[in-house]
Amino acid sequence: MLKSLNSQLTAVMVTIVAVALVGLAGCSQIPTNSSEPEGPTLLKRSTSSYKPTGDSLYTETIMSAENGGTLALWDVELYFPPDALDSDTLISIIIPDAEVFANHFGTNGLEFNRPVRVIMNYRDADLSGVNESTIKMAWYNERTRSWNIIYCSLDIENKTVTAYVNHFSAYALISD
Repeated sequence: MLKSLNSQLTAVMVTIVAVALVGLAGCSQIPTNSSEPEGPTLLKRSTSSYKPTGDSLYTETIMSAENGGTLALWDVELYFPPDALDSDTLISIIIPDAEVFANHFGTNGLEFNRPVRVIMNYRDADLSGVNESTIKMAWYNERTRSWNIIYCSLDIENKTVTAYVNHFSAYALISD
């Protein structure tokens, strides 16, 4: 009888372990195939399109509140309409990693009276494995630690994404 009980207990334990392993494999949050990312990913620049040294990754200017103006660096352009700012303000573009289409616009957290146009040109993007029609612009939400997609227009012919933003933070091009 003890031998029969041990056999049944062993069978139950093996069944529980098997069910647990199948459950873990089927419900894992970790992607098992790196060619199929779980969500949006940052668009990458082609390695031939940038120079890791020599080109500036930072620019700044005092933007006129009354007149507005444009600030550009590499493949990103900011256009401030007149009266978007309360006063003349130091505005910057920082590209922290030349391998991806992500930019930090400063002064971080600055909010505008009128939307500021952001144009990101992705003509130098590495589009291998990317469905070009899924490219979008997003801003990084530090509170949720996630990229929030914003309304934007994609111009595939000119390889640009244009959005109008009401505040500054980090902005990037992403794809599904």
